[in-house]
Amino acid sequence: MSNSNINGWELSKPDYRQLFQNVPCYISVIDRGFRIIQTNRLFREDFGDCEGKLCYKSYKRRSEPCLECPVSKTFADGEVYTGEQHVITRHGEEAFMLVYSSPLRNDQEDIIAVMEMSTNITQLKQLQTGLTMMGAAVTSMAHKIKNVLTGLDGGIYLVNSGLNQENRDKTVKGWNIVQKNVERIETVVKDILYCARDREHDLTIINPNDVIKEIYTLFRETSAMKEIYLAMELDQDLESMKSNEESLHTIINNLLNNAIEACRFDLDKQLHAVLIRTKRKGPLAIFEVIDNGHGFPEEYKDCRFNDAVFQTRGNYGTGLGLMVTRKLVHELGGSITFSSYPKKGSTFRVTFPIQ
Repeated sequence: MSNSNINGWELSKPDYRQLFQNVPCYISVIDRGFRIIQTNRLFREDFGDCEGKLCYKSYKRRSEPCLECPVSKTFADGEVYTGEQHVITRHGEEAFMLVYSSPLRNDQEDIIAVMEMSTNITQLKQLQTGLTMMGAAVTSMAHKIKNVLTGLDGGIYLVNSGLNQENRDKTVKGWNIVQKNVERIETVVKDILYCARDREHDLTIINPNDVIKEIYTLFRETSAMKEIYLAMELDQDLESMKSNEESLHTIINNLLNNAIEACRFDLDKQLHAVLIRTKRKGPLAIFEVIDNGHGFPEEYKDCRFNDAVFQTRGNYGTGLGLMVTRKLVHELGGSITFSSYPKKGSTFRVTFPIQ
């Protein structure tokens, strides 16, 4: 590389090398076999020493090249490509990158490698996702509140009609409808409050299996009435953990309710089942809610919980309950993931470190 003069400043090879190392974005140079030839300092700080390794394995944790690989496209036609990619840092943290790929040529103008330049847009992506999910949730809440108001109107009509006719049965029936819909409004308001603010959780030593047993008892009859088999598997090694009992109850309650709804709206099968399972894996407490309902549509297969927008009632509710669940899990220091297959079912997995 020859020297260049910029406004009287002479750039030598060491200068170019210093620019490459210190540029405030991630840079990796990749060959045709998708092996990383070289990286800059920022890349190594966040992803480790990946030189000589396959790019899609080392920091994307994939077993095969990405479907929309900008490096592959640049090798094919020599053009610059851009796109968003999901990567995993050396500390196991998820990150989103805005990636540009550019060809590197030899003196004969042959493409010998491709340079990827990436900017971390994780915070922007999280904000975008949060706003999208909130918009979907608000729309769903409006429909839900409208339905509640319709139910209240019906209940009030029955109460007034029963009082006017001195018909006790009709009055009691109407009052029960009013009470039920007031409870539904209370649930919506609580969910909104959970999403609107961060909160401190009082942590105590609890037996998580006892929490699951209580939830199982609450849902057992409801599931049976909907012809859904509810099962429970508890790991007896998970005897205690430091957590907030009420918050854990809300998390599993929300996931279980969604699983039951996923089965209820699935018309492809005659037999439906939901399993609640606890496991202890070393220093981790794992809670799983597994169903054989309709599953998520094909377009969700590559989504992670943090960037999926769940707004199809026929599958997994309005989205607000899942937003609450995600928020509670993160506030308690845990993580939540899911896997789903169309027409086969889904698994939601919540993991907490055992303290």
